[in-house]
Amino acid sequence: MSSKALENIANFRQLCLGTAKIYRSSFPERATEKDVKYLKETLGIKLIIDFREPNEEGDTPYLRDTYKRVVVREVELENMKANCTTGQFLIKDMPHVHLALGFVSKKYYRLLTDDHRKDLVESCSQTPKNIMQNIAKWGLKQMYKDFIDTSQTFIYTMLKLLSDPNNVPALIHCTAGKDRTGIASALIQSCVGFSKECVIDDYEATTEGIKPIYDEIRKHYNEVQGMAEEFLTSERETMASTLAYIDEMHGSVQEYLIKCGFNSQEQEKLKRNIIITKPQQQQQQDQQQCM
Repeated sequence: MSSKALENIANFRQLCLGTAKIYRSSFPERATEKDVKYLKETLGIKLIIDFREPNEEGDTPYLRDTYKRVVVREVELENMKANCTTGQFLIKDMPHVHLALGFVSKKYYRLLTDDHRKDLVESCSQTPKNIMQNIAKWGLKQMYKDFIDTSQTFIYTMLKLLSDPNNVPALIHCTAGKDRTGIASALIQSCVGFSKECVIDDYEATTEGIKPIYDEIRKHYNEVQGMAEEFLTSERETMASTLAYIDEMHGSVQEYLIKCGFNSQEQEKLKRNIIITKPQQQQQQDQQQCM
């Protein structure tokens, strides 16, 4: 499943070599009426998870009319996790939701002020651009490792939501669909049993996927946020390094997710919920060919 079926959503594809009820993309703000109809009616997408911060969001005219925007804060996610009520904020008779979930934890910004990053001690009083420039000094690989260390509540919530049959098929996205979405996609694919090679292949596919919006993303990263050119890339080694870090620190992605609170039984439930069997996959392909 590629972005060819869509007019104005870049970097769009189906996870797990087309065998999962999960899709990924860049920002969907410019989706046309036809695009939104395709997401809703052809793919049957019930839940769109947005990993961006509130200040990154844009106007979504057609999307807004079809998918109800729901915003949830990190402290609320933490409370729901502690009370075992994660996911209950989504009303069951609300069939199409665009959820502003977030991904970058307050723990991440605290991490940036640790002693080993003294150049960021004053970051809380700096402009967002200066903060991003400081983050750039540590590089893309380190940012991914920091996300793994600090975004567990968001990751747990995402996986719990995707384990609920009421919430799939689903689409996950951020801005380019490369970093936050890339990590989320890698964890999903690894959790349900796909090889590191497949995970890395999918991450690398973003190089081609963002071409329609590359100049815009480049301007946003380089000129607005002051990020280095490295932050525009999706090199195989970047994801390989992230997966190796998870293995080194936790033993495996599965063990890491258990430490996030997403246990083995829940991981199996996720797999059963999102993986498409061969007959289902053929039926889905037949439906798409009729469009």
